[in-house]
Amino acid sequence: MDACCEPQGYDRIFTGRQARLDAARYRRSGLTWDPQRVVELYRAGTIGGDTVLDVGAGIGDLGIELLRAGMDEATSVDLSPEYDAVAASLLAEAGLAERSHRVTGDLAAHPDLAGPADVVTLMKVVCCYADAGRLLGSAASLARRHVVLSYPRDAWWVRGAARLMGVGARLRRTDWRFHVHRERELLGALEAAGFTVTHTERSRVFRLAVLTAA
Repeated sequence: MDACCEPQGYDRIFTGRQARLDAARYRRSGLTWDPQRVVELYRAGTIGGDTVLDVGAGIGDLGIELLRAGMDEATSVDLSPEYDAVAASLLAEAGLAERSHRVTGDLAAHPDLAGPADVVTLMKVVCCYADAGRLLGSAASLARRHVVLSYPRDAWWVRGAARLMGVGARLRRTDWRFHVHRERELLGALEAAGFTVTHTERSRVFRLAVLTAA
């Protein structure tokens, strides 16, 4: 999962091995559903702008594809330094290293890690944060035009899966947890920052929302 999490236990979940597995999947079959939809919505004009800040960027695949689609510059932020080498390798393969910048750190705690961008994306990121409102507040403060996020559906069977993942995390002696936040709380945090929901859709497990600055 390409995501950003609170620091506790992050390095035991999002490791160099996981980064290599994610890169192999991307090379083999491209983007997963939610980042692929972001690229398609950008091409269709639903999302507009020349720069993107991808929070919890993982291997940086979304940034690469948005650059290929026509954006001028991509900035990636992720807590795990274990992903940096793999992300750099993918950018070099794509010939896009000069148009991309990567930062390691916790954007929720340090929103000054990155500068503003037209579009801020958070793919499967809030599910790794207990205090999602804090993370979204930082993201909104840096977005000029859009915030785009994906998050798990608030359904009983998703919550059940989250509890099972919590058991597995405890066995691995990590504090990381998979959080299923109320949709109204997530979108409400961004609306309070001056954004309006302009597009939503869903897969079986995840929802995708585009919010646009008023």
